[in-house]
Amino acid sequence: MNPLLFNDRTLKGPGVIARVTPTGTQYVASVVAAAFSSHFADIKPPKERKDHQLSAISTVTLRRLMLETLQLDKQLVSTSTTDGLLRIAVRNISVSTSAILSGELRGIKLNDNVTFRTPSLRLDTAIRIMKNAGGNPALKMESCKIITQGIKLVTKPMDPRNGKSIADAIAFDANSIFSDLICSKIEHIVTNRVNQRFALLSSRISLEDSKNFDIVKIIMQAEERMKRLVRQNMLRSNKTIRRNVHAHNARRVSRDPKRVTRQAEEDKFHLILNSFNFSRADSLMLDYSMLTSPSLTSRGIELQTSGEVFQSGHVTPFGAGPIFLPRIPNPSQMLQIVVSDFVPNSLMFHGHRIKLFDTRIDWTTPQFGPVMRTTCDLSTGSLFCIGDLFPALREMLPDRNIAFVFTTLKAPAVIVQPEDKGGIHFSLLGLIRLISDRNEPIGEMEIRIEALMKMKLTPKSVKGKVTIEEIQFTSRSPRILLQEELDDAGFLSREILQRMVNDILRQGIPIPIHPLFKLVKPKLTLLSRSMLLETNFLLNEHIIAQLTAETLVA
Repeated sequence: MNPLLFNDRTLKGPGVIARVTPTGTQYVASVVAAAFSSHFADIKPPKERKDHQLSAISTVTLRRLMLETLQLDKQLVSTSTTDGLLRIAVRNISVSTSAILSGELRGIKLNDNVTFRTPSLRLDTAIRIMKNAGGNPALKMESCKIITQGIKLVTKPMDPRNGKSIADAIAFDANSIFSDLICSKIEHIVTNRVNQRFALLSSRISLEDSKNFDIVKIIMQAEERMKRLVRQNMLRSNKTIRRNVHAHNARRVSRDPKRVTRQAEEDKFHLILNSFNFSRADSLMLDYSMLTSPSLTSRGIELQTSGEVFQSGHVTPFGAGPIFLPRIPNPSQMLQIVVSDFVPNSLMFHGHRIKLFDTRIDWTTPQFGPVMRTTCDLSTGSLFCIGDLFPALREMLPDRNIAFVFTTLKAPAVIVQPEDKGGIHFSLLGLIRLISDRNEPIGEMEIRIEALMKMKLTPKSVKGKVTIEEIQFTSRSPRILLQEELDDAGFLSREILQRMVNDILRQGIPIPIHPLFKLVKPKLTLLSRSMLLETNFLLNEHIIAQLTAETLVA
């Protein structure tokens, strides 16, 4: 552990806090609403009412009610989060519904197909956003209300008086009819599709997988494994019953069906945990799980997530200190994220454990190859080489190629401060082993680097580039790597070592946000022990539609 982080050992705050601003919330709601609308016709919720008795004409019933079409304009979706709920309003929804008229009116028996439409339906729904057991979002529909403003009835020719009476009666009950049809479908999508699929999705993924994270494929694999487990449990259960039928009957109380159901649910839970590859000892995982349920206020949707990068089976010995979002949302940005320097430090701590930062520069390294020699002149392609830094090495091994093999002795660390207080300080302690072109060990030296770091943002990661402020070498092989020569080598070797350190950081620090988001032109501001990212984002509309569909397609 780097000494710069000793005071962080008792800290336990979130590594990341994020705010989806009102602008971002409305965008997300419009994308999700459009995805829902594309699947309304194929949803068959078990509690959906099929028949409706007209309240104004009790002798007439609408049977086999079916929602035929539902169309909405994403631009007419509005949201509010002021009271702890996500309230979504959609105006001017165009809806078409079919049914069979059944009953009797004015002595005429009815058995007619009818269609009634409205171009101006309004939907108001309230969603509570919670945290499921795996740290992913879980949604609950708290309320759903439908308001219609007139309908158009299409039916075969009938007595004009009956036609007007039926149209008026359907219009009178329209809010109730459409509420039964639409709200039950919304609840079915939320409960049986979105929530169940998020429950299958791990909130911890490997850094390698985070580069090309296929959420649909992972959920499909988890669903298939769950089905397979259920089939295996059924087969085992049938064999056990046939083999032990008499013993089973004698112990009927102990074989309570509720207990069997609980066991099946436990098996499903273990399947979910084992659906993802957490077993590689040499892999690093990114934890973007929510620590608490989100907070919904007039500022938007705010949530706290872990953000920890960790190695399976090992504990990070330090934590994240207090971090804070800006008091007022930026109206021009959809998303504000504050990332503690705990996130890159956890990456570097566990990366050090698995030797992630080990690197080698030798005579084959582009740009530096000609420099990695003990002797140099015009014939070698360079007028400067390692032998000029270490004359004793040149005399002992003239005209040889040399390799620098670097490894960290302690985990590197970064301390983030505002620009006017120095910006980002980077500290590294490592070991450089010198090896000849005959693979012979030559000597070793420790290297301590203090540097300033500039950050570059990409849609998926924060990449650092260092400018070295201080270099110190300490010889471990004083006969060949003279300390006096090392003291003089610091300035001359700055460029080579700067390249080595930047190679360590080339992978970048992952931005720990949910893989459904793609950041667009993020802006970075340095704070005390944290970084503020303000950005717009895109949701993958195809994936959102997949998550709400009945069947996933890879």
